[in-house]
Amino acid sequence: MRIMITTVSKVGINLMPFFTGALVLLGFFSSCKSNHNSQFSTFNSQLDYVSPVDYEITLAGNFGEPRPWHFHGGIDVKTGNVEGKQIFSIADGYVSRLTINKYGFGNAIYVVHPDGHTSVYCHLQRFAPQYETLLQRTGKDTLSMVFPSTQFPVKAGDLIAISGNTGHSTGPHLHLEIHDTETWVMRDPLKFLGHLIADTVAPQAHSFMAVPMQGVFNGCQDKQTFGFGQPEDKKQRTTWTLSRVFTAWGRVGFALWADDYAQGVHNHYGIRYMQLLVDGREVFRSDVDSIPISCQPEVNEWGDYSHWRKNRVWYMKAYREPRMRLPILHADIHRGIVTFNEERPYRLTFILRDYQNNQATYHFTVQGLRNKSVRLKSNGTLLDDYRLFRQCLWPLKTTKK
Repeated sequence: MRIMITTVSKVGINLMPFFTGALVLLGFFSSCKSNHNSQFSTFNSQLDYVSPVDYEITLAGNFGEPRPWHFHGGIDVKTGNVEGKQIFSIADGYVSRLTINKYGFGNAIYVVHPDGHTSVYCHLQRFAPQYETLLQRTGKDTLSMVFPSTQFPVKAGDLIAISGNTGHSTGPHLHLEIHDTETWVMRDPLKFLGHLIADTVAPQAHSFMAVPMQGVFNGCQDKQTFGFGQPEDKKQRTTWTLSRVFTAWGRVGFALWADDYAQGVHNHYGIRYMQLLVDGREVFRSDVDSIPISCQPEVNEWGDYSHWRKNRVWYMKAYREPRMRLPILHADIHRGIVTFNEERPYRLTFILRDYQNNQATYHFTVQGLRNKSVRLKSNGTLLDDYRLFRQCLWPLKTTKK
């Protein structure tokens, strides 16, 4: 028997040649798109995924929820606010690692699957007997044990652990993560387990934030928030239109405070999919399906972190900051920032969807109103465009645990 024991460890733009042709830029855009798709390919549908518990799954948290300095890296499966629930492997594979820590994941077990993914089960009370026996031999309360692929093979539905409340946990539950085994990129577990979770409730937006950038909104150059005033009714599909008409001139970014929900529970979740349209044209889209570990701190850039510190509310930007590499954000050539330079009504639409395609749509109108204090500048230069495409070509590297 071979067992390896190690201590647990924690886990501008360079000046480049200037491109002088639209075709070259389009070529870079195409390579960016194909590169992303090759690195973030879909999972092997031939591998069957099953529930990690023997009762109906309800969630206390979903993948990608914004937290200070990091995204929530998995789903939190409820265990009835008690410990002692049986935890099962969600697919065929082998147990590759056990960890014990007073912080972080607490007691955790890792299962490698043949489709290129690894599932991680966290905050456990204890492991199944065949693993628990090994730990008792060491007599340590903080360690990591790594196993070869032949030592502990498992089948989907095999018992691997008992749920608990260890590590950095605020109450008994199962925190379940799924990673790309090679790069350790975090995947949304609903890609694999979404068919096991009932959800017929659309996300809801509470309010939007206007962030003037070389512009004014409602005559003000400071960022402002405006509530949608939608009643708290939970439906599968909903459409809401604000009767109030706003005014703007110059360049303005928008952000949204919204939550997702599910029937039968009081929890609220992060937004899987957000889209901003201006006059029916997409200017920004986010799809929180895969997050590289190295991009974790960028949650503070995507969200308005300073506003969160003051109000404990996350406004997620519907535009892309210049330094961001997050591959889950997709913006037009102007980074999603809207330019109001015509005296006419602009129709803005936010679309929210969850993994089960429950959808909420929010419409409001912004009247372009000339303001002498705003000196309109060009929307961008060729160098600005190159910098945008440079973001698409961020190095697909991450820190593997």
